[in-house]
Amino acid sequence: MSDHGEEGGHDHGESDHAHNGGHSHDHGSGNRRALAIALAINTVFFVVEIVGAYYADSLTLFADATHMLTDSASIALGLFAAWVATRPADEKRTFGYSRAEILGALLNGLFLLAVVVYIGYEAAMRFQEPRMVKPVPVIVVGVVGLAANLAAAYVLTGGRDNLNVEGVFLHLLADAAGSVAAIALGVTLLFTDLLWLDPVFSVLIALLVLYSAKDLLRESVNILMQGAPASVDVQGVAEALLAVDGVTEVHDVHVWAISSDRHACSVHLVVTQAADHDAVLETAREVLGERFDVGHATVQIERPDGSCETEDFDCYTADAV
Repeated sequence: MSDHGEEGGHDHGESDHAHNGGHSHDHGSGNRRALAIALAINTVFFVVEIVGAYYADSLTLFADATHMLTDSASIALGLFAAWVATRPADEKRTFGYSRAEILGALLNGLFLLAVVVYIGYEAAMRFQEPRMVKPVPVIVVGVVGLAANLAAAYVLTGGRDNLNVEGVFLHLLADAAGSVAAIALGVTLLFTDLLWLDPVFSVLIALLVLYSAKDLLRESVNILMQGAPASVDVQGVAEALLAVDGVTEVHDVHVWAISSDRHACSVHLVVTQAADHDAVLETAREVLGERFDVGHATVQIERPDGSCETEDFDCYTADAV
């Protein structure tokens, strides 16, 4: 917690920042290890599935293999973004490089959309010219693929609070659903000649991919646009701070996400003449940190007449705003 002109508040802010930084570093290392394991599983199975798709001549398997390739690319991208995010803050990036993971998540979402378009095009071609599909290889590859997807997804479950890892996790779940579709297709074609089911199942996979991309894109764009995190009620923040003893008014409340697991806030508090500024800052710090998971906050104390304690430096009058 920092307050321009209040030494005590500033000391609290430095302590909190150091603690959160160490925790994020440990958690980030675990995420990178998990992503590396998932990448190895995914890449090996991609080779198996693409060979099986060509051998069985199945668009469903090919769609799933294409998605698997984007999974491997997205995990590699996620690993790179996670590595970049570990770089310390500097003079140009004062909040550090943690938003590199959000950029990685956004690109993952765009990759997913490209896969949907490609699968839709191929399905349209297959509807016009159905092809024979070898059902047994489709079933075998589907079963192996399902196991591989679930194993890779399981490795990432501990890091899903990170948007970058969540993006990769959603890729893998969509792939697992694709493997289930492949198994269902193979079993059906063992007993029927409904060749049109191959493009139908591939379209179902595309819809699953589209669904998994929707929330990922929305959340990553919201963070990059400095929107308030969905988990933080901005009006609730203002009301909670207004309830702090000595605070008479709250304004200029800004809450945004530095990354998927780091929230920041800046706010102006008007206090009574007799208010203990250090006590107000301490309580505000506890409210923001414990109730709203805000790890970095800048709180500006203002006099009862609305003027700032450090007006010459960083405060705006009501008319200026």
